[in-house]
Amino acid sequence: MCDQKYINSYLNNLLTEEVPKGTKLMIANLNDYGKRAIVNYHNPYSKFHKYADIVINIHTFGENAEENTPLFHYTTVNSLNSILESEYFRIKQANFMNDPDEFQWASKLAITDLKKYGATVEEIEKFKQMIRNQPFHDAYIWSFSKNNDSETLFHVYGGNEGIALELGEKDVMNMLATHNSHGKDNLDQFGLGDAYTFPLNVLYDAQKQKNYTEPLVQEWLDAYRGLKKDPDDMKEILTLCSKNIALFNMAFKNPKLSHEEEFRFVSLRKNDGTVSPELEINGVPYINCEFIPEYIQSVTISPTCDKSEKEVRAVISKYKPGADVKKSTLPY
Repeated sequence: MCDQKYINSYLNNLLTEEVPKGTKLMIANLNDYGKRAIVNYHNPYSKFHKYADIVINIHTFGENAEENTPLFHYTTVNSLNSILESEYFRIKQANFMNDPDEFQWASKLAITDLKKYGATVEEIEKFKQMIRNQPFHDAYIWSFSKNNDSETLFHVYGGNEGIALELGEKDVMNMLATHNSHGKDNLDQFGLGDAYTFPLNVLYDAQKQKNYTEPLVQEWLDAYRGLKKDPDDMKEILTLCSKNIALFNMAFKNPKLSHEEEFRFVSLRKNDGTVSPELEINGVPYINCEFIPEYIQSVTISPTCDKSEKEVRAVISKYKPGADVKKSTLPY
């Protein structure tokens, strides 16, 4: 954390002759919190700057999907049969995933950090309000793993019918993006009901999560406390903090769930509350996307699966003739 002497020295170097006198006066009248926020925002060596560069963070957690990297979706033989027969697969809304902290884990860490830094009840409520106002409430997740033979994933998602369906990252992205764009060529044309899709690497490491959230939360709190004296600069900082927390909520998960080894595709659907789900089953919203059987690269059968290779091959052969169907190499 910067000491006051360093902060004043850095501000003196920052406020050159080219800076308007009014701006200099405004920053000079900032409280210590606001001054520290300004320094950490501009200092390329600060912890905040290191972990809050939104462009770098997007590249860190996202992928461009230009390569057809093998991905594995753990499911059941019955579910695969349903997908192939209907020619559609369903992607569940994030609010209804098995993990109750989905899209909220980073926020929970951040609120813990706020309390550690001495935030008041009112400040914590303002932070929560920022989270509630973020525009990512109609989000959908399709989960994969880069692990092609996981005993845990076979058990959790397949039971006695477990299989791992292998698809390519670029192919999955093509299916989702084509469906979700509804024929639109670029994001500027997207309207209500259209969805922007991107792949994300999930971060489970607790220490790395703290490395991202702690300096960001300290900066948010400093900027909020300096807001009245310098609303323009502080709002810019608060907005950057909000964007990063939104990204972290999509990418961070409870470390105790690291066995999932999840790689995910997130679809953010433009919705002002007036657009109905594409599909709703028992009150749960889904995106109902066309499935292309030719994209199936292989099917691996769990060692505890009740179905034989012959039976699984029979399910898939009329949709993807000659598909690679094989048994897991796990001993049990």
